[in-house]
Amino acid sequence: MVDSTTDDGSPDIADGDGLIVERELLKATKDEEGLWRDSDGIPLPVSASDLERHAYCPLSWHLARSGVRGSGEAIELGKMKHKEIGSAMRKYKQQDIKARKEMVVWSWWFAVVVTLTIDTIVLFFVRNSLITPDEIFFSEEDLITIARYLVLLALVWVLLAMILLLLPWRKLLGFPFGYAQPPTPAEFEIEDVGLFDFESKQIGAYGWGEGGKIEVAVIIGSLTIALHGFTLYYAIISPKLTSSILIIVTIFWTLFAAGQLQRVLAASSEVEKRGESLGISVGSTIAYNDDEKTTDLLHDSNTGLRGRPDQIIIIENEVVPVEQKTGKIPDNPHYSHKMQLFAYLHLVSEITNNKTTYGILRYGEDNLHKIPWDEGSKIELMENLSEVQRLMVEGGAERNHSRIGKCQSCSRKKQCPTPLN
Repeated sequence: MVDSTTDDGSPDIADGDGLIVERELLKATKDEEGLWRDSDGIPLPVSASDLERHAYCPLSWHLARSGVRGSGEAIELGKMKHKEIGSAMRKYKQQDIKARKEMVVWSWWFAVVVTLTIDTIVLFFVRNSLITPDEIFFSEEDLITIARYLVLLALVWVLLAMILLLLPWRKLLGFPFGYAQPPTPAEFEIEDVGLFDFESKQIGAYGWGEGGKIEVAVIIGSLTIALHGFTLYYAIISPKLTSSILIIVTIFWTLFAAGQLQRVLAASSEVEKRGESLGISVGSTIAYNDDEKTTDLLHDSNTGLRGRPDQIIIIENEVVPVEQKTGKIPDNPHYSHKMQLFAYLHLVSEITNNKTTYGILRYGEDNLHKIPWDEGSKIELMENLSEVQRLMVEGGAERNHSRIGKCQSCSRKKQCPTPLN
């Protein structure tokens, strides 16, 4: 037991409104689902740390709720370790974003190289058509016509982009074009790394005269088509000069792309090294890192559960909460820690609408445990949640074990009325 604050960031100490809160608890009743609700029908708030403390020892939970702070070297050491882990996670996330951005830049540079190479090959056939009339691939008139059609197509795309920018088409069409989709939780810091990473519902929810990725893609597409049209036209007028320019540009752009690839490899190598030290597999994305100053509290209004997990990681498109535990490394995960993780799994599942199947408990640097989230786990969580809420209303929390070592490890043993010697 090393926690000295609750999941909502408030200290384990009663405030001046404690008596008012207790009077409200007396009015709470149990509903058909086993949850306890106040006179307004709102479920009694229970944090993930409440569940962890109660699973460890109901009496220790009661002491914490009464304002008894935990004490001992383990608490201070735990706080320090958690800060170190949080800082390492932030650095990993920053490096991961940098590596993915470098990869996006390189992919577009490489795409330009491929495009220039294709243009050079096409121009070779154009020159053959003009130099050897007996083996004509395209006549000069055909090539001019194709060039004109490309420029005309580019103009059509420009008009399409203007229409998309002017009309609030996302509002009109709704799902699956972004506007009607459920919003990404604000507390999740998922960064969409791509060529255009500015599309967001915050830009006035895509009303009149607003645009995003699709509009910019259409504009860039129109410019690309127009450049191809002009290149083809000038290739007919001066094929030698145009071909030489394309070859030179292709060579230089290939060199630039090679340099960018070196940056990608260096950044990816750094991410892999940091990930190995944190137990994060390659390709995973940190969507949430516990920091009371920048991250919000996760809350489920249907059950009253709330909490702030250490991290939430996207692993193979699955949202996985991670709980970091410091101190002595056990052979198997503690039941109390599993209960705390169950609360985070429930919160993440409810908030993201994703089918989360497991969470991770991490002890030390290399001791990772994959905790399944199944029907049995959900039932167990609800039973513990209901029991904590019942104790909040009816009282009567007592020590539920006879283990001397457990009492000696408790951070509130000095204030415990029935300790085991």
